[in-house]
Amino acid sequence: MWPTLPVCALLLLPSLAVRAADKPNETVIQMTVQPMAAPKPALKYRLLPELREMNPGNPIQGYLTSYMQRDTYFAGNIILSDPKKNADEEKWQAMPLKNLPLKEMQFYRTNFGLRLADSAARLDNPDWQLLLRLKRDGVNVMLPDVQALRRLAGALQIRFRMEIAERHFDEALSTAKTMLAMSRHLGEHPLLIGNLVGLAIGNLSLNTVDEMIQQPGCPNLFWALTDLPIPFVDLRKAFQGERVVAEAELTGLDDREPMNERQLHKVVNRLAYLAKAGIFEESEARKEEATWRQWLESRSGNKEHVRAARKRLSVARAPADAAKIASFPPLQIVLLDEKRNMEIQRDEQIKVLALPYWQARRVLESIPPIPKDKKTPFMQLLYGSNILTKYPMRQARLDQRIGLLRCVEALRIYAAEHDGKLPEKLDDIRLPLPVDPVTGKSFSYKVEDKKAHLLGKPLPPFRIRYEVTIGK
Repeated sequence: MWPTLPVCALLLLPSLAVRAADKPNETVIQMTVQPMAAPKPALKYRLLPELREMNPGNPIQGYLTSYMQRDTYFAGNIILSDPKKNADEEKWQAMPLKNLPLKEMQFYRTNFGLRLADSAARLDNPDWQLLLRLKRDGVNVMLPDVQALRRLAGALQIRFRMEIAERHFDEALSTAKTMLAMSRHLGEHPLLIGNLVGLAIGNLSLNTVDEMIQQPGCPNLFWALTDLPIPFVDLRKAFQGERVVAEAELTGLDDREPMNERQLHKVVNRLAYLAKAGIFEESEARKEEATWRQWLESRSGNKEHVRAARKRLSVARAPADAAKIASFPPLQIVLLDEKRNMEIQRDEQIKVLALPYWQARRVLESIPPIPKDKKTPFMQLLYGSNILTKYPMRQARLDQRIGLLRCVEALRIYAAEHDGKLPEKLDDIRLPLPVDPVTGKSFSYKVEDKKAHLLGKPLPPFRIRYEVTIGK
């Protein structure tokens, strides 16, 4: 895909309340929880702002205003670029709740910047104001706001943990709403990098919900979790945005009229520029550009290939267009044929985005990998081969995590009704339990040594397993 897409995969991994498992691909979350009945009213607690909390406005501007307060909103004249301050924040995000220096952290409760983030999360019309820039700038569009929100979420998580440690659950749930609303708003971002950061913030929030559920007196969140939308972060708008970016890079490629040499030269130069985008060694950049131009020259100079491509385009278009296509020069034919092939390959994957992952997965797994000799430079520039299948998987990881937490809370309800005992099987719980989004079937469950083991089907590169003990 294009240069802004790569995001550190570690952003998407649970980082708190875990230990290394015996199996390298498994993350084990060990929890000791209290029996706790469901609240009454059932939706007394929620994990996203509800309508009565909302106000009209664009939350994105509010988040960015909040982020711009970072130099002053934490501790007066102490700025976040200070190495010691950054180190403190990293420690506070990871250290056990009981060790948090709560007196030192009180400014997270009262600071103006984080309150701005709370207000922003309760605005109803997220607009990233990127569409015109995507159409104009293509791969060169600047996205500083996305990582700004990721860092802002880290500060909110520190406040969230502090509120949990103090057993101020109402305040903690309010912060959870802010973080999860921010995650959802990143689902409205028109590029995949925004969605990935949204998924990361969602996982960061659930890491802390894991901690909260283990605290004595924490209310039961089964119905609050059930009330969350699934998929929690929708990828469809971002995939449409990626299409806008690709088309912006092909603006000069005409599919209606024959192009002259100057017009074609301009398109080729633009694609050659993309061929070396992201390559830091100048010699390698020249090599990439040369490879792209050589490939294009060999294709357009191959009469048999041009004849077959022209035929494919004629069949795909209305019969009246056949005569017009016959007048297109070879280079134009090759470029249009490659564009169409890219769109076919891409849509074979993104056509399933509206399906539950367990259904989409079957379709995605049935798509044969693109042979090496078919991975053309054109496709690699504007499509990224089979990389698109990875994003629904990351989406499903977060949804699977929400489902597993629902099951944990169902165990707490069952224990409250059965003298602290765990059910022998999930079917013993008289609640509408979720299915594993990866399989469409129940989560795996067993009880060993008075400990419940909950897990779903692995989603590479790891699997999450909850080990739940009912405390007194």
